[in-house]
Amino acid sequence: MVVMNKKEWKKLNHEEFFKIAILKLRNTSKSRGIHSVFSGFNQAFREYFGEDPIKITQELASKGKIEIRPVKGGVMIYLPGEAPQSRADLGKTVLSKILNQSPEYDEGLVEKVLSEVVSEGIKTFPEDFLEECGEDEMLVIRLPGTPLYIDSNSQTTVISPKRHFRYEAKNPPEAKYIIYAHKIGQKEIKIPKDNRILFKAVISYERYCEEIKHQCFTRFLEHTNDEELSELLTKEVEKKLDLRVKSNER
Repeated sequence: MVVMNKKEWKKLNHEEFFKIAILKLRNTSKSRGIHSVFSGFNQAFREYFGEDPIKITQELASKGKIEIRPVKGGVMIYLPGEAPQSRADLGKTVLSKILNQSPEYDEGLVEKVLSEVVSEGIKTFPEDFLEECGEDEMLVIRLPGTPLYIDSNSQTTVISPKRHFRYEAKNPPEAKYIIYAHKIGQKEIKIPKDNRILFKAVISYERYCEEIKHQCFTRFLEHTNDEELSELLTKEVEKKLDLRVKSNER
């Protein structure tokens, strides 16, 4: 039975009652949920509200206030985000892992997390990371307009997909700067002649990207309780936001 302080009586609504019952009745070493019948929950609900617990359970579940999973003799009741995946969702998750893709049903979750993490919009490289430089302080590099990559055999060599374009940077940060800043169709790029300014911009952008990915992964993990799925969803964020840090070498 659900044991509550007398002061709590006649003050709880349905949602509050469910939450308190789950927290007080569950044995987290076995499950994060409670059985609607075997835990005594349904009987306690009837005594407290004089209503049908099955109907209210279904209503709250449909509103996302709780989560339920059918089991022998009733249902398991969980707080939002704590229920194990259903068979249908598990199948989608497994398929997404096999194909290294984000499950379609999680598109809404990706948008939700993005609205929280980058609510004011994504910063642009190099504009939002570069100290003010005069035109005479910038070096112009001609580009082919194609995708560009850092050669897997050299941290300072920037190449096009078929290697028709090749540029030898002075140092790895300069190569990264070009990769982070270039856009498809762009025929030239300006980079700072001052290495200090260039290094600072690159480091700031990399920290910015890593922080976004860390925040997104943390939020995905809170929603899914699945590290592999959270990694896949974070990669989806990288694609949507075109975060290029640590994903450009080829």
